[in-house]
Amino acid sequence: MIEISSNALSILYPDGTSAVFDAAELSARIARSCHDAGTADAWIADDIALSVEFALQKHLQQSGRKSIPLAEIESRVVSILEDAGYADAAEKFLSGERPPGEMGKITQADVHGFLLSKLQLDPEEADAVAVKVISAMHAIRAERCSVRLILELARHFRETAAENRPAVRPVRPGKASPPPAPGEIAARLPESQRRYMKEGILALRTGSALFESIRLDVDFHPLMKNLPFAPPVTELLLAPRLMECAEAADSVCRAAEECCGNPELPLVVTLLHAKEFVRSRMLCEEEDSVTRCARSLSDYFCSMLRERPFKVFCR
Repeated sequence: MIEISSNALSILYPDGTSAVFDAAELSARIARSCHDAGTADAWIADDIALSVEFALQKHLQQSGRKSIPLAEIESRVVSILEDAGYADAAEKFLSGERPPGEMGKITQADVHGFLLSKLQLDPEEADAVAVKVISAMHAIRAERCSVRLILELARHFRETAAENRPAVRPVRPGKASPPPAPGEIAARLPESQRRYMKEGILALRTGSALFESIRLDVDFHPLMKNLPFAPPVTELLLAPRLMECAEAADSVCRAAEECCGNPELPLVVTLLHAKEFVRSRMLCEEEDSVTRCARSLSDYFCSMLRERPFKVFCR
């Protein structure tokens, strides 16, 4: 999965060093805290990390500051966990191992050797995992990453395929913030755009009260069905179809905002099967090329949206 983040945030560590805020790393730390506290709701980690990132960006934009102390981030996480009823996880979060101040020591060139020395991998498996880790580093435009993040990425790619991760997580009873019913949304759309939801091209996913947002899935399988062009296709050839989809996506988001009564909800967009489309129809084969093309296609589509997404994922 490619995660396309928005504005970079800088974290100040107690030892005076700094690093770019990494939502995936924070999510992994929260998930470990939930696991150590014995809660089965480790899925909340991603929502809390997104919530913290969004709040930090808003705060820094308003204050004009370019960085924030680690203690402030930890305080936000603990507050969210305690308010949501996860006091034990909050305690584990504070008492657990903190990230080191000197981040970003592992370069792309060092990933393969580092994985061989730290994980029980045979050379062939290390090759495959290293390619995916380096591709993820390319996706977030990171020449260097923290030891912790490299290990988390490697373990993830080794144990589960990113493309097979479930799109919907189980929701803790009493903490769900479900989107309006599809029928209610569709009824507010122009007749020409209703098919996008009916055909499964656009869908609103179940959200969480931990991070209230509009979560829109765009599925490339039905979107590009019966595409009348032989491979390789270009973004220019796809422009008319993407533009119509973007207009429908804007209408879906507006309808959701009206139903929720909140026009300022952050937008999280997930492009489903985008990497598969890039491979099969844009004829990208190398993993680095697939990552770059998928990112470019994502940027191209999102540039057509009325509202700039806070977060974009390509799967």
